[in-house]
Amino acid sequence: MAKIRILINDKSNIVLFNYLYSQFQHLGWPRSIKSKKNVILVFTTKDLIHKNLKILNIIKKHVDFDIQEVNKDDKTIIPD
Repeated sequence: MAKIRILINDKSNIVLFNYLYSQFQHLGWPRSIKSKKNVILVFTTKDLIHKNLKILNIIKKHVDFDIQEVNKDDKTIIPD
């Protein structure tokens, strides 16, 4: 699966980010990293990367975050 790594600059906005992204839940699966609560990995498919980036730019108007990595590698597995 392809993935997008996001760093949310203010931890209090994590819930807001998840809510806004859930409005487009057909595009991917957001998962937070246990050791770094403000890092979210969005797992998606190669063909949906461009749509995800467009949606993330819309969400960025409401939540302050940085896109750290966009990886189109198919070898990634979604963690539970």
